[in-house]
Amino acid sequence: MAGAVALCLGLITGCSFGDGSDPKRDAAQQQRFCAQFGQWQQDVDTPDADSVSGQMAIDAAKVLDREHLDTGGSHILRDTEAAVMYRMQDSGARVAAYCDRAGFETLVG
Repeated sequence: MAGAVALCLGLITGCSFGDGSDPKRDAAQQQRFCAQFGQWQQDVDTPDADSVSGQMAIDAAKVLDREHLDTGGSHILRDTEAAVMYRMQDSGARVAAYCDRAGFETLVG
């Protein structure tokens, strides 16, 4: 019985939950998102191209949302969708501010 408890505890402590994420992986996800959003900003006036890059930005925002990588109370998925789908400038500005806080301001306009 004690061996089973020790095994379970060993498995649990070896797992990463919540705040124990990998900072390098998190930064890579944030960089990917900011690069995708910046690409959409460049493609927005290109017929049909903005739908592809826009969807890629939304998909990258979904990863940030799922991984709880929003910072400062941002709502990155909601803001990204509003910027891409409805061309809401305030939402786009909040996304750019998120990328600025994450250290990837040069990737967005």
